Amino acid sequence: MAKAMKPARARAGRKPAKSRAVATRVAPTRPVRPTKGNRGKSLSRRELEEFRKMLEEERERLTEELEAMEEHAPEVEEQVGMDIGGGYDEDLADVASSTFEREKGLALESSVQAMLAQVEEALSRIDDGSYGVCQRCGEPIDAARLRVLPYATLCIRCKELEEKSPVR
Repeated sequence: MAKAMKPARARAGRKPAKSRAVATRVAPTRPVRPTKGNRGKSLSRRELEEFRKMLEEERERLTEELEAMEEHAPEVEEQVGMDIGGGYDEDLADVASSTFEREKGLALESSVQAMLAQVEEALSRIDDGSYGVCQRCGEPIDAARLRVLPYATLCIRCKELEEKSPVR
């Protein structure tokens, strides 16, 4: 909120430079691109260890999820043999339903594998020293973003630009 104005006679003795200083306090209408002077700080050793632990836990969780999916895969393969071989008299709706379930399972497995690959890549970036750096602009990725999405490769600003740009 703005300061209360002093009476006119008290303001009369001020220099014009002070009134200009107040005008520069107004926030810019667009974000300021980081430069060498205002670049975000890089991650500390402690923060890197925190993110490594988060990523290793996520890798373990995803690996367990993939193993659980693979345990159910033989059951699906047996059903595929029954459906294709025609050894059993199945209703067309039953065949379509089981086909849908197989496709859904494969899509979920593919999604988990892709996420696991992202986690593995993030861990290798920690090892090579490039973790927490935007792959598009080279600026540090905010630690709060990394806490939410520890395998993020882009800063918020570059991710927004990526989402706004038309697909090629």
